[in-house]
Amino acid sequence: MKRTLALLLSLIMICGMFAACGQSDTTDDPNKGQEENNTQTEPGTPDEVQTLTILHTAEPSILDVARFLGIADRTLFFNVLEPLTRIEDGVVVGAGAKSWDVSEDGLTYTFHLRENYWSDGQPVTAEDYVTALKRQADPNNAFAFASDYYSIKNFEAAFNGEASVDDIGATASDDKTLVLELGSLNVTLLSTADFFPLRADIAEKYGDTLGTEADKFLSCGPFTLASWTHNSDIKLEKNEKYWDADNIKLQNVTLNIIPDSNAQLASFENGTLDYLNVSDSDYVNKFQGRDDMSEILIPAGRTIMIVFNCEDSTFSNAKIRQAFSLALDRDSLAEVITNGTATPAYGLIPSECSVGDLNYRENVEEPLLAIKEANPDPKALLIEGMEEAGLGSDPSTLTVTLSWGATTAAARTYAELYQSMWQDALGCKVELEFNDSSTHMSNVGQGKYQMASTSWGANVEPQFQLSRWATKVGGQSRWINNEYKQLVSKAAQTLDEKERLDLYAQAEKLLIEDAAIAPVYFTANRRFYYNYVQGLNANTFDTTGLTRIYTSGR
Repeated sequence: MKRTLALLLSLIMICGMFAACGQSDTTDDPNKGQEENNTQTEPGTPDEVQTLTILHTAEPSILDVARFLGIADRTLFFNVLEPLTRIEDGVVVGAGAKSWDVSEDGLTYTFHLRENYWSDGQPVTAEDYVTALKRQADPNNAFAFASDYYSIKNFEAAFNGEASVDDIGATASDDKTLVLELGSLNVTLLSTADFFPLRADIAEKYGDTLGTEADKFLSCGPFTLASWTHNSDIKLEKNEKYWDADNIKLQNVTLNIIPDSNAQLASFENGTLDYLNVSDSDYVNKFQGRDDMSEILIPAGRTIMIVFNCEDSTFSNAKIRQAFSLALDRDSLAEVITNGTATPAYGLIPSECSVGDLNYRENVEEPLLAIKEANPDPKALLIEGMEEAGLGSDPSTLTVTLSWGATTAAARTYAELYQSMWQDALGCKVELEFNDSSTHMSNVGQGKYQMASTSWGANVEPQFQLSRWATKVGGQSRWINNEYKQLVSKAAQTLDEKERLDLYAQAEKLLIEDAAIAPVYFTANRRFYYNYVQGLNANTFDTTGLTRIYTSGR
């Protein structure tokens, strides 16, 4: 490990140059320091002119609710579209729906819509939510989050080409009443799935170009999409037709797309950006010393991980996957990549998740801890796996590739750290492949990789993260485990919280023991903001977007 330790020491010296990269934002540990700054000070009188300029996580893939790929798109949707419900302060609240009824058997949801309008003046109707769901169920659109909707009657069958999209359990009994029929009970439905609307005439008008440009997208949320300069910036304007427009204070928002972490920090320091998540230790110290700035600690509920392609000829062997997972020094990775602000992950589910009133991690030990103790020599485990897979017994003859979803200098530095750890601990050769985020996620979704860096954010219940590997193709890992699928499915239908938690725990253990993924660390965000910014929310699972933010005393 001498070479790895040398690399770690050099990285610790230079890591102040970089912010965390990959699929997540820059990170921090909410349990370390500055605990008293978890909430903002009492807000003042709003400025007459309300503008905000912030960082957007990445260039969106496509602004189509049936074809988007990740967090950069979903984050934007919460500001320019109106879902049926949102999560505010950890609680599901009405948004596009002012209220809803649930049948006694829990299988029928009836949503009563508010009076809301699209940016062209047409009313938002229940049929618009039906249109979105039908397009999401259409296998031709390859909806990346389809499994979140499988409990809707015939949705999974339609997505698998075994039923018509017209047969899914989504109907509009009138313009303001949406009825969802479930094929199976799902007690986590509204905390797991997002229900965004889409007009059928707009989808038909633009076809495959829908959501590729600002003028090929229609808004109905708190803001309208005014412009989209690809790989540069996105501009939003307050939507005066929005049902809650009177409570939206921001008038204009600019979302800057800045891939380089140094450029992000410089933009914030010179006042171009109004707030920014910061993990760089030098800048943390610098910003903490400024009187015109404050900070808020926001647990991210996100797990950074390596996924293994279980259909690959090498990584189809569980012992090989386990060896690569166990060879990672998680403490060092968390220390170097996030300057010690992340928490090493020995399971998938972060500590912010709960099952009803039961905190998940307080009741379930991270499963990789026991696996690590039982397998102190990952190289010996690798050799066993290679022999089982017919790859010989000499790790030096094994070459594998790690795919990374960024092309920045920081990304290359961090990928090389993983590479060094594996090569030193296992004696194999690891090659690196870099692509932009959209290309990377597309490749991972199609199984065009061996090992890949990625991350998954959590919702309140573990169901959201665990269900990623309960799909027909086995999720990004192409990992098919019927026992796992049954556990995840049964949990969604279980009302008793203790029983549901136990089912989640069994599923997580299977996922980690079979090493479909290698969890690395849990993230959190230290967000610095200028003192004139008000209304920031520190709740991990909040989906209110920019609706509560404004400026005072700019």
